Amino acid sequence: MTVPAVDSKRTIREVWIFTSPKAGTGAGRGEILRLIELCRADGLTCRRIDNLAELAERVGEADRLPDDVAVVGAGGDGTLALLAGQLPPGSALIPMPMGTENLLARYYKYSRQAEAVLATIRRGAAMKIDAGRANGRLFLVMVTAGFDAEVVRAMHLTRRGHINRFSYARPLWRAIRRYAFPVIDAEMENAAAVSSEKAVIAGSGGDKSSTGASSTTQSIRTSGCWMMAFNLPCYAASLPIEPEANGNDGKLDLINLTYGSVIAGLRYLMSLPGGRHLRRSDVFRFQSTKITWTSLSRVPYQIDGDYAGRLPVQIEVLPGYVTLLRPAE
Repeated sequence: MTVPAVDSKRTIREVWIFTSPKAGTGAGRGEILRLIELCRADGLTCRRIDNLAELAERVGEADRLPDDVAVVGAGGDGTLALLAGQLPPGSALIPMPMGTENLLARYYKYSRQAEAVLATIRRGAAMKIDAGRANGRLFLVMVTAGFDAEVVRAMHLTRRGHINRFSYARPLWRAIRRYAFPVIDAEMENAAAVSSEKAVIAGSGGDKSSTGASSTTQSIRTSGCWMMAFNLPCYAASLPIEPEANGNDGKLDLINLTYGSVIAGLRYLMSLPGGRHLRRSDVFRFQSTKITWTSLSRVPYQIDGDYAGRLPVQIEVLPGYVTLLRPAE
């Protein structure tokens, strides 16, 4: 894990706890009430915020929050991204993982235990990490288009309240039966190829041809059936799809799995252990600051585990945009 440098040490006097009613399974919700009790017993002003309208009213027109205010995001990765997008840049944010995957919280080793969150409020140093923006919407971990986004879309259409990993079984089976794996076209600016000096066009049938794009060019095009752009090296079920993504380098890491079929997906999945998929001739990796995905078909995309719409999507990196309070040791 790449640990961000300490930006500053803050003395927190006021805590806002933002909660997501639909995040995760609902387990551990008592920790939120426990945190409120602990904060008030410790002399901190503590406010619970349950919706975006209330958050917007509290933030108002401020360009930044006071340095003595910390905002706890009690929810999953989607909740954190939504919260970070609503707060002014530089606001001190603390994840309190209550979601299904909690990718960012697991990566930086945050706990949902109230005592641990209070310790971070009191002793956590501020650190800055990159974020990304996709069609105007902030993300912290990744944005993907293709089969996995279709699964997320199906879950979005049927979701009722709290979910867990087993909740994805029916949407997954639906996608296996129905998804056609259309080709996705990607265009990158300020880009460099990581795995090859060529971009690849591939269709569901598996035919491919080189476009001749060089890793030294500023603009690169590539096409394939699975597109993923990572800010952090995290994915559901701890799958190491792009293990070298770095949330502090001012770049997004794009990986293109070119072949489109359920069988191809299983082959990619089986080659993940040991990073063998990164050595496959049909896997291409790039780093870029700005990415555009388009398709002639109706292809869904997802942001940090939440369905976000259909292509096209314009993606850009926002270096050092989010401030986290580092977990107290």
